[in-house]
Amino acid sequence: MGASASRSLQPEQLAMFKKLPPSNNFYQAEIEIPEREENRVPTDKKFLIVLGVMILVLLPFVIYTLCYSDMDRLSIYDQCGNICGKKNAKYDQWECTGQDYTNKKLLQFDNLHDVKDIYLSSRRCVSECYPGYSEMLQGYCFEGEIDRTEATADVDLENWSSELGVFLQSMAWRLTLACFLSLGVALSMLYLFRVAAAAMVWSILAGVLVLLVILVAFLWYGYFKIESNDKGGLIIAPLFFTIMLVILVAVLVFLYKKIALVIVIFKEAMKATFAMPRLLLVPIVTFFADLLVVVIFLIALAFMLSAGTLTEIIDGYLQYQPNVVMQFSIIFSFWMTFWVSQFLTGIQYMVIAGAVSKWYFAKDKNNLNAPIITSASIAFKFHLGTAAFGSLIITVMAIIRSLISSLFKNKFVKACFDSCMSVIEDFLKYLSKNAYIMTAMHGKPFFKSGKRAARILLQNVANIVVLNYIGDFVIVMAQVLVMLISLLFTYLILQGVDSPHKWAVYVIVGIISIIVAAICFSIFETVIDTIYLCFCEDKLLNDGMARPYAMSRDLMEFMEDSKKIFGEKKT
Repeated sequence: MGASASRSLQPEQLAMFKKLPPSNNFYQAEIEIPEREENRVPTDKKFLIVLGVMILVLLPFVIYTLCYSDMDRLSIYDQCGNICGKKNAKYDQWECTGQDYTNKKLLQFDNLHDVKDIYLSSRRCVSECYPGYSEMLQGYCFEGEIDRTEATADVDLENWSSELGVFLQSMAWRLTLACFLSLGVALSMLYLFRVAAAAMVWSILAGVLVLLVILVAFLWYGYFKIESNDKGGLIIAPLFFTIMLVILVAVLVFLYKKIALVIVIFKEAMKATFAMPRLLLVPIVTFFADLLVVVIFLIALAFMLSAGTLTEIIDGYLQYQPNVVMQFSIIFSFWMTFWVSQFLTGIQYMVIAGAVSKWYFAKDKNNLNAPIITSASIAFKFHLGTAAFGSLIITVMAIIRSLISSLFKNKFVKACFDSCMSVIEDFLKYLSKNAYIMTAMHGKPFFKSGKRAARILLQNVANIVVLNYIGDFVIVMAQVLVMLISLLFTYLILQGVDSPHKWAVYVIVGIISIIVAAICFSIFETVIDTIYLCFCEDKLLNDGMARPYAMSRDLMEFMEDSKKIFGEKKT
């Protein structure tokens, strides 16, 4: 299908989609992308109300659970529910409760090896371990003399962690420099895609191809070199990578011309990104907002896991057990956190898509008048409901998947089900993302936008497959390259440092470089998807004569070349 827009999609359908008044000449109709703010109305607002109501419903459950929580219970308590090292509350129905253990900070286990449940073991709070007992873990006494090997290992572990902390403190400036260099590497990689997209794409694909050839040759050589009668399991790795090599070669051979689209779209995406460099702040803000939500959830979860009411499980043994409401609060808060996280991601997509579509269709790309702020304002003013709706669908799918998956006892069947559901879930996320982009462009609700996006994608499925799989593959490889180069810089920075703890610096820099690369390139993926949908709408909306195309010369040349190569007729 080349770069053509959908054959079945007609210009009049775009006018109907936008609910424009009938016109004898479609090209005289007032169609503008992105839709003006004054022509927009709030979309899917009832789902934003649902999200707000669900958060309000969650609050009393969480507050109730937190009222019955105590973090000190996580360190275990005596068999009467008294926590060591503090004065405990008195319960009238149990005489053994309400003990003042301010000076008894150790918990001693008497018959731990005789029971399966730790809460059914005989436990008492003591000021020091009784004769015949040893403090093997900090704050706990166990029966028997301590093993010298274990004691030495415990001391060594404490010394090791202390040495590691001192080393990292001494490496603070080197670590900071390496982390900033990883940011520089990621931005430099983006710039290389800006000035030499074709070279970067083909270099990455060729590099991976060469590495796969070497790896496959090495694996098959090792397989045939091993002298063993039982080599059945060893053939899996060489077969797997051989199949990967064949697939990559087939893609490069049969879709060689299609990869040109990836390169052109990459160029346009880089132009948009560097024309609006503040776009890079959008995923950063989303990341920290998401991080804040997750941190709040984890802190609340830590308290909720300690919640419970004192219950006598057997005679003389008490335990803090969560009731149904507390259990529901934990599950409910988890899924609400997931929903809010997906909601924030949806907002990010719409903000980026709105700004990029404004850049794409602007006649004067040097005078955009704050496109990011305008796009964010429109998203928050009109389309939070759409983000809430799309994220709700993804959340419901995840809940259904987890519920059904929990019913399977057979591990193989469960793994197969999870694999199938993960594919469906990823596809749903992809459709939702494109629906968000369409909403940002046209200002229509989630379902209408999703339906139009799906029709465009289906009519251009060959391009979409290449753009997503080859494009995503190149982006992932670029992120890996950012990490490897960052680690190389770290190696150079650590020259002259002699310490067994150098690995910790590499681990920290590796993690941070991956996060930095993921944030930088996450915007790239959304920009690419937006550029392609704008490209399709551009060719449908404009005729290249009375209404000039908004696309760049590179895209025009690619479109004309595609018509010649694939024999396509202009719609």
